[in-house]
Amino acid sequence: MRLLGKALRYPDEAIGAAALLVTVGAVTWGVITRYITAQPAVWASEVAGIAFAWLTFFGASACFRHRAHPSIDMLVARLPPGPQRAVRLAVDLLVAAFLGYFAWIGLHFSVAAWDNPTAVLRLPMTVVYGPITVATLMMLARHLANLRRPLPIVERAMA
Repeated sequence: MRLLGKALRYPDEAIGAAALLVTVGAVTWGVITRYITAQPAVWASEVAGIAFAWLTFFGASACFRHRAHPSIDMLVARLPPGPQRAVRLAVDLLVAAFLGYFAWIGLHFSVAAWDNPTAVLRLPMTVVYGPITVATLMMLARHLANLRRPLPIVERAMA
């Protein structure tokens, strides 16, 4: 029950973990069937690729919640507090604009790809492109939520 509660509270992490398991399972099954049996599983690489795409985007969404994406603030940290806040706000707004645009483009790709099937399983390519929109919207929501929590201004000694 506790695991289900966490999965519902953190859907990006749950989807990412499931996608990781599917990726590992599909690759393992593909290797086993290629080298041990006479009939390789042709669907394994396609499933692994789709699951890896899901893992990438939903993992990135989880990183937004934990503020785990790298940032290089060496120059910004040397600014006085006022300009430092202004630069951080400008960067945060730029990131939000990029995420909104990326979600919009992902939506267009997803809709346009509905009639285009995958090579082996014949699934609509929307299965591949859909996570771009959903996960990017989750990233945008997390980013905007993180904007409400101010970052502390770190006082550093000039060396």
